[in-house]
Amino acid sequence: MHKTIDLRAKILLSIGIITLLSFVFITYSLSTESSEMAKVSAYQSAEESAEKNGTYVKANLDFAMDTARTLSYTFQQVRLTHHPDRVVMGKILAKVLQDNPQFTAVWTLWEPNALDGKDADYKNKPGYDGTGRFIPYYSNRNGKIHLEPLVNYGTPGAGDYYLIPKRTNKETVIEPCCYPIMGKNVMITRVVVPIMIEGTFDGVVGIDISSETFQKAITSAGPLEKGYISLLSNDGRFVASSNTSKIGASVDDSSAKEAIKQGKRFSTTNNDSYEIYKPITIGRTTTPWSMSVHVPMGLILEEATKKRREIVVHGIIWTAIISLILFFVESRITNQHLKKEIKERQAFQERILRLASIVESTDEGIIGLSLEGIILDWNRGAERIYGYTKQEIIGKTIKGLIPQDRMQELGDIIWNVSHGISVTNSETQRIKKDGQPIYVYLTVSPIKNQRGEIIGMSTIVRDITTQKILEKEMTRMEHMNLIGEMAASIGHEVRNPMTTVRGFLQLLEANPTSEHYRNYIPLMISELDRANSIITEFLSISRTKATEFARGNLNDILESIRPLLEVDAIREDKLVVLEKEEVPDLLLNDKEIRQLIINLSRNGLEAMKEGGQLFLSTFLQDDEKAVILSIRDEGTGISPEIIDRLGTPFLTTKEQGTGLGLAVCYGIAARHDASIDVVTNSQGTTFLVKFKLKSFDLN
Repeated sequence: MHKTIDLRAKILLSIGIITLLSFVFITYSLSTESSEMAKVSAYQSAEESAEKNGTYVKANLDFAMDTARTLSYTFQQVRLTHHPDRVVMGKILAKVLQDNPQFTAVWTLWEPNALDGKDADYKNKPGYDGTGRFIPYYSNRNGKIHLEPLVNYGTPGAGDYYLIPKRTNKETVIEPCCYPIMGKNVMITRVVVPIMIEGTFDGVVGIDISSETFQKAITSAGPLEKGYISLLSNDGRFVASSNTSKIGASVDDSSAKEAIKQGKRFSTTNNDSYEIYKPITIGRTTTPWSMSVHVPMGLILEEATKKRREIVVHGIIWTAIISLILFFVESRITNQHLKKEIKERQAFQERILRLASIVESTDEGIIGLSLEGIILDWNRGAERIYGYTKQEIIGKTIKGLIPQDRMQELGDIIWNVSHGISVTNSETQRIKKDGQPIYVYLTVSPIKNQRGEIIGMSTIVRDITTQKILEKEMTRMEHMNLIGEMAASIGHEVRNPMTTVRGFLQLLEANPTSEHYRNYIPLMISELDRANSIITEFLSISRTKATEFARGNLNDILESIRPLLEVDAIREDKLVVLEKEEVPDLLLNDKEIRQLIINLSRNGLEAMKEGGQLFLSTFLQDDEKAVILSIRDEGTGISPEIIDRLGTPFLTTKEQGTGLGLAVCYGIAARHDASIDVVTNSQGTTFLVKFKLKSFDLN
């Protein structure tokens, strides 16, 4: 019996020990797992808190940097207008500060006389110091905008907000520092953007954010009841922290400090706490900041201990039930949200596709630009007008399409659009891919983002070159018609009486009784002949009868009138040079072509000083299937103001000129179905008469 009880006791004891060990093992395993889960949860919470608050701080600093960058670009364009207005620039700074109450101050600082060269006129005026440099500092205290000049900008350390960007020519975030605002030292963080004009440092634009702004956000964002979150600058100093005793101190851990400086994520665990550091990159700077979260390990393990006490009774059951409920609820909510989002996105994409189709199919050019003039969008209409494909032009500057003498227009347009002012139906000139100028109408409007901020420009281009050419030709034809009517009247009403007067003067010259007036009669006859030559030019313009054409060669005509041209040239100590190539015969009116060559040659001779050379050449232009007559002088060129009006009757720059010679030449060219092109610069002018090659009966 005793042995039986001992055996049963052993069995029960063994079962009890096994059960106890199993319970201990299960409890230990579950509690260990619970502890690890609590740690992972705490780590994840710390990670999310650092990410969320880091995103908030980055957004504030990036927005300040973007604003400063926009002001820098704006002031660059204002400076390039060559008429900067300090008052207007100050109002822009004050307006930015007024619209952004989260900023403590907005300011700019220019190099001596870099803005308008008038620093001496502003010495010791309100907002200036004794240098007169443009250094306005607009601060916002209690809702009121206050202006005072920047201070300490030349002192190393205190003036790093100016000296560092000047040395690096890069965007910079200045380490938190105390700065006197309205006589009171305020802890601020500064974002600074250099003002670079044509590669030269001309100054800086900056925005100040007080440490209080970040502290208010940080103190209300602790990840756990006893943890704290902090914002650290690039050198590892605490800018803001929910543990206010840390503010102004430096990170003790050298590895963490190095990770912050290099912009790397870093985490560490010791007996006291778990710490994580998340980098924050600001704008285009190379000095990242960091958001850190500090969670005491005791707080993490306290939750694990609590769960260990509850886990034996209902931990697994409730965990399973809650997990199933959460999974079910989350699945339903997520599915409904996804369906709604997918439907909205499909409708939005369809709308975008419709708008894109309209933009691509229109004949007018539609161009999307950044506020710096960089081409971002380019439709088929723009390809047709300018000749560039989308692949060739996207990412390039719009300056490549603008003539040099119209570059100022771009600055004016960017300034207007950046201030919300559209430019409507502005007539101007642009340059095609092949270098040809064209006339266009421009309509430029601002592009805004969802916050209403202007982020770019939309340009609509309409090519009016054909219309301008037609208007020019109609004006010339109106003048020609007027001259024709005048010429017809003069030819019938004036020429016959002049012939009679000339005859009587010749009789008087031969009469011995006119000896006293004989010296004056040749002068009168000469003046009558000059008047008659003017009438002849009129009549050649008004020619209404059909011109008779015959087979002829330009080289033969040049040779025939060469002696006449050489006599004119030698008389003025100038030289005529013939450069003939073999060219085919054309249908020509010999007399009219002679007149055209003589008129253009004499114009060229008169345009040159003594010793100049006049080059007359002929050649075949295969690509245009034309015979070219070129007459080039070595004069000073034709003024741009009149180049487009050449051929207009009465247009002349000569004191004794009638302004009819070129009009006659253009009329002769038109009757020969030829065109006249003019190339001119300070080294001379070339008239190119292009005769189209036509087949004709050689018999």
